[in-house]
Amino acid sequence: MDDAECLCYFRTVGAHRDDERTELGVRIAEGRALADLTQAQLAQRCGIERTALAKIESGTRRVSATELVAIAAALDRPADWFFASSPPAVVSRRADPAVGGRSAALDSRVERVARDVEDLVKNDVLAQATHTYLSPPGDLEAAEHRAGEARRLLGLESEPLIELQAASERMGLLAFSLPLGPSGGDAAYVALGSWGVAVVNGSADPGRRRFNLAHELGHHLFGDAYAPEIGLSPQDETEKLINSFAINLLLPRDGVLAVWEEFTTEPRLAATALAVRFRVSWTAVCAQLRNLDLIDAGQREGLASSPLRKSDFVELGEHWVAEMDPPSIPSDYGRRVLGAYRRGKLTSARTVELLWGTVPEAELPEQAEIPIEALRRDFTPLP
Repeated sequence: MDDAECLCYFRTVGAHRDDERTELGVRIAEGRALADLTQAQLAQRCGIERTALAKIESGTRRVSATELVAIAAALDRPADWFFASSPPAVVSRRADPAVGGRSAALDSRVERVARDVEDLVKNDVLAQATHTYLSPPGDLEAAEHRAGEARRLLGLESEPLIELQAASERMGLLAFSLPLGPSGGDAAYVALGSWGVAVVNGSADPGRRRFNLAHELGHHLFGDAYAPEIGLSPQDETEKLINSFAINLLLPRDGVLAVWEEFTTEPRLAATALAVRFRVSWTAVCAQLRNLDLIDAGQREGLASSPLRKSDFVELGEHWVAEMDPPSIPSDYGRRVLGAYRRGKLTSARTVELLWGTVPEAELPEQAEIPIEALRRDFTPLP
């Protein structure tokens, strides 16, 4: 019996009270609704009768450990999700109609990461973050100015912002790049006290991943509790301004102009150099060149319709360096989780879970031995 099944066994078979069965049934029904499944669809995935699932959800039938493990797998939820309340910020995010239209996979991941972070802060594995807030921009000029402020906070001027995931962590945003597939959405953000949590769909191309994270960093710095998915409401003025913040954060005006002057007679080579050196998507480069009036609408359309080719990299003499290949976790977050494991505060199974597959259980470091004096002190009765 694995760790998840043990948990299910002791928390379901070992507890027979009607109120506990009802609460568990409510959480199963909630998980099914979030996954947009009918009772018949979930029952089929789990290999149980629909009438049995209906009774489980109503609390009139006890769920076995095996059944709960199957339900958890079908709903893409960890087993303990059914026994703990979701973080209030996640509940608020789900309830806000302006955030609707999310992918179920993205929603599930951001909730799980948020719960993990809350738990790690509560158990002193993560300290409270130092969160710097910026005033939300009111127009495109202000959005570019806020991007400059954010770059200065990171000690940057016009040079490329490399390692955006690590930079975000320094600003109190824990960003996780996880493989969610082509229908897994772009990214999601939720605020948790001084920390912010962002989940980026790592299945997107590397340039798109960075833009998505820069967008969520904007929501974090401007003090939004949670944010709609990128592109959900393209006419929303706030989202337009945060998109402007993101593109100027990644492609600052002075940096773009310097590269443009370097290749002044070769627009395509200049655009290639910007994409490679600043690690952004071809679409973002074309958009920013137009924003800065370095190309006209026709030139933008021509460039955008002819994506980067291998020959462009060869001609430039430089190559693309990808960031946040999934799964990817914040660096200091990972160090703190492993440090807690070494000190015996986390089990190996929980540590692997928190590291999102970046370290297999067989490669975890050795745990520190607890001094015998500490054991005697811990187990010596008080006078």
